[in-house]
Amino acid sequence: MSDMTPQEKVRTCLNYIDNRLETTSQQTIQIAEMMMEDIREFNDSYLDAVKNNNLAEYTDQVRNTQLKWMNQLQDIIVEQTSRDLSGQVILALQSFTDKLEGAKLKNVDFELPSAVASKQADALDYMSQEDIDALMNQDT
Repeated sequence: MSDMTPQEKVRTCLNYIDNRLETTSQQTIQIAEMMMEDIREFNDSYLDAVKNNNLAEYTDQVRNTQLKWMNQLQDIIVEQTSRDLSGQVILALQSFTDKLEGAKLKNVDFELPSAVASKQADALDYMSQEDIDALMNQDT
């Protein structure tokens, strides 16, 4: 990891942010797929609810699911705003680092954040965030 130039470290950090944004996009797609599956189930179970005179129960299930959707859609909207802003920041930082690739940046080094460093091929043995959280939550 110490073999990396400052430019490579900056680019590695930017790539890490970009990958996290892509993961968030995948979560948004998963939510949309879940909503589509819920709608299919509602369509399939409607006729059964009519036949068995369970429309009140069916309506409650639909309402509760719609409330769940509303919460998830609000999260998507917040994430999208953050994603758009982060994407703009990434482009600006990439442009900035491209302009600084001269002698100035070669003399300015920094340590990669552990979350980024742990994803590198030659990474030292870093604890995962889950392990850190587990340790922090243990009784001392």
